[in-house]
Amino acid sequence: MRHVLIMLALAATPALAFAQGASIAETNAVARIAECLAQGAPGDWQRLTMVIELAKPGDETGNVRYLAAGADGAPQAYTPCDTRKPALVLIEARKSQAPERRGWISARLVLFEDGKFELHYDYPK
Repeated sequence: MRHVLIMLALAATPALAFAQGASIAETNAVARIAECLAQGAPGDWQRLTMVIELAKPGDETGNVRYLAAGADGAPQAYTPCDTRKPALVLIEARKSQAPERRGWISARLVLFEDGKFELHYDYPK
């Protein structure tokens, strides 16, 4: 039931997401990712994090970690509904990004229990 509420919150906040710097395509990708992340999360989670690390810009595969944090804030590794799908959805969404934003080598998606999210990219120096 909790993941249904998250999906509703994400669907209702495209303007908020855009204000946070996420495009409509990124917001749609996050909604698809959130469904899987929430399905496998521990029952008491308050924050879910997905971290993708690529060896170089444009890579189609890399390392991914999934972390869940409860009220104590301590992140613990967990397994979402599928270990590959969420990362692949975000990598696929890269195609819709502006050319200057596609070269990221690390992405961190943080999903909060109220449906809000943060999406940050790191680029090579």
